[in-house]
Amino acid sequence: MVEEFINVNNVRRAFSGATSSYDDHAELQREIGRRLLAHLDFTKLQPQSILDIGCGTGFFTRLLAEKYKKAHIYASDISETMVCHTKQQFPRRMPWQRKYHHAVSDAVALPFKKASFDLVTSNLAMQWVPEAQAMMQEMRRVLKPGGLILFSTFGRRTLSELKQTLAHINPEHTSSVLPFADVMSLGNSLGECAVEDHVTDSDLFTLTYPNTMGLVRELKGIGASASAIQGRSGGLYGRALLRDIEAYYSEHFQHEDGRIHATFEALYAQAWYKDVGYADRDNIIPIQVA
Repeated sequence: MVEEFINVNNVRRAFSGATSSYDDHAELQREIGRRLLAHLDFTKLQPQSILDIGCGTGFFTRLLAEKYKKAHIYASDISETMVCHTKQQFPRRMPWQRKYHHAVSDAVALPFKKASFDLVTSNLAMQWVPEAQAMMQEMRRVLKPGGLILFSTFGRRTLSELKQTLAHINPEHTSSVLPFADVMSLGNSLGECAVEDHVTDSDLFTLTYPNTMGLVRELKGIGASASAIQGRSGGLYGRALLRDIEAYYSEHFQHEDGRIHATFEALYAQAWYKDVGYADRDNIIPIQVA
């Protein structure tokens, strides 16, 4: 189970440490964010209040702000450094303009009252949450009647080449790559959260790199280091292991031009509010505003 792999404190440290380098390595994250936003083109929703969970450096939050110019937008992330960075990206607000709000919070313990938002989103954060089901339930809890949940996460085919390589070298090393969800199990989990009309779909991306070190640098640059995984202090960065990975990649996953490739699967999900007497959580967690 994913719960056995994720260490929340390590995730927080890893992404806080990657704040300054994240945007230099996150073109895939931005493309997935743009495709996630496009799902909203097929709805008539005009949200007045929006929550973006796992905002990172704020790219998807800014896309939402541009699309919904009159909405009040809340950006949250487990990393205070990321939240501060996102806050700095928004221009100073005149007294009569809409407000942007920023909160440091865990995705499974949001500091907001039930039924607070018309739209609750998250772009590529759920794979770093130990209990994805708990995050979905929190998204549902803070959603208003008639509201929409919209999120993306990485799917099970992500880094399949790396998983195969590590399994060949030493099966113990496969714990350095998260066991991402598949699209059917994701849809089933979402369907258990008192929502209706839930839909899931996916995209497959193949990225190329000059060598395996290029892939490792990108993973580390976006905070996706093995240090965020329980029990993996060295991860993919030991020299001997990198040499073994390079050798296997060169034989099995190298193009004619000498570049190696890596697969990433993006899963998208959306669901509308369904009022069936969902168990509410009355206590409110103290908010931390950055």
